[in-house]
Amino acid sequence: MKLRMILSLLCMGSVFSLSAQEERKTNEGIQFMANEPWTTVVQQAKEQNRLIFMDCYTTWCGPCKGLAENIFPQKAVGDFFNAHFVNVQYDMEKGDGKMLNEKYKAHIIGYPTLLLINAEGQVVHQMAGYQEADVLIAGMKAGLEGRSLFAVQDRYEKGARDLETITAYVDALNGAFQKEKIPGVVEAFLATIPVERLLEPEVWQVVGKYIKDPYTEQYRFVLQNLGRGYQYRLKVDRYALETQLASGMLKAVEEILTLSRATRDADTLALLREREGKLKELLLKYQVKEYPTFVAKLEINDLILAGEPLETYRLLASAQKMGVFPSNSNSKFLSGCYRYIVENIRDKKILRACIDELLALQEKQTLRVEYAFSYHDVLALAHEKLKDHAAAQAAREEYERRETAKKEHFSKMFDTAKTETTTP
Repeated sequence: MKLRMILSLLCMGSVFSLSAQEERKTNEGIQFMANEPWTTVVQQAKEQNRLIFMDCYTTWCGPCKGLAENIFPQKAVGDFFNAHFVNVQYDMEKGDGKMLNEKYKAHIIGYPTLLLINAEGQVVHQMAGYQEADVLIAGMKAGLEGRSLFAVQDRYEKGARDLETITAYVDALNGAFQKEKIPGVVEAFLATIPVERLLEPEVWQVVGKYIKDPYTEQYRFVLQNLGRGYQYRLKVDRYALETQLASGMLKAVEEILTLSRATRDADTLALLREREGKLKELLLKYQVKEYPTFVAKLEINDLILAGEPLETYRLLASAQKMGVFPSNSNSKFLSGCYRYIVENIRDKKILRACIDELLALQEKQTLRVEYAFSYHDVLALAHEKLKDHAAAQAAREEYERRETAKKEHFSKMFDTAKTETTTP
């Protein structure tokens, strides 16, 4: 009996201890006025001569819950915000939140939106989305110190193009989740500086990840300095940088492939050939991941445009043997190439080889049926040309089965996502 009492007291002590720790943890974070009348909040801001920090949330917003559970309760966050702002939270679909949502709708681009508002009710700074604690503090500190999005934007629009202004503006746009504006800001800044400044750490930190256009001087400079300049001098992650450069090159190559097959206008084709020449120069000169794939795509595309199905097959077969085309990431391109070959070649030996290669590509698909690319429509076409009608019908049925499975899968995903984002 005595032992049970001792254990009960110990357990109660643990509960009290945990409760005290939780209360202390809660008290260490931001002390919010939650869904209070707006007039009360404004009055308090005037009396304390402080800005209002307003967390605009909804009950169904995942990132809002993440901020509330992981960021706002942190001591460092609480120390800063409690010392400088009148902190308020509003469910933007209830009470005064609905009124404030309408009042500040020009600034509320999504949820969560985080605003700094002065006692006159004017927004002086904004951020959006889930932010880590250090980013949130730095962003709101900038707003407090007059380096808000609107202040920096005003300097920029008046012509300021110095590195300090650009850095502050890019940071503010990132924090406000207005990322679509950043590439234009970076491009305008790059036009004002010598390309050699891209090797300055402070400059690279701001603009580096936006250099993706292979037609620009900056892209070529990065390629030229990929090893000694960026990998070793600036300690940039080479794999990540090559991935970035490859993404820009992919976009340029795909544009040429798409436009060249969609037009017969002589001037447009001449322009595309000029662009293709510039891309090939870079692709053949520099050893960067995925560049061999891009070269092969352009060469094969040239043969298709020239009406050379046999040469297209030979080059495609050679590229396949060398592993130039990882199947999952190039499925659409490969399917188009084989369709062109099958449609334009009568040689039964080549048609059978195409069937074997298409089946091998299908087997290499590592994704589930709902996501995997299907080559069965092209297989059906190849079997028809060989007069194998039963195999053609089986291939068509398999293609239709896979397409139906995909449509049903994505329809369910869409319905689920719609329910999760519209139901409180």
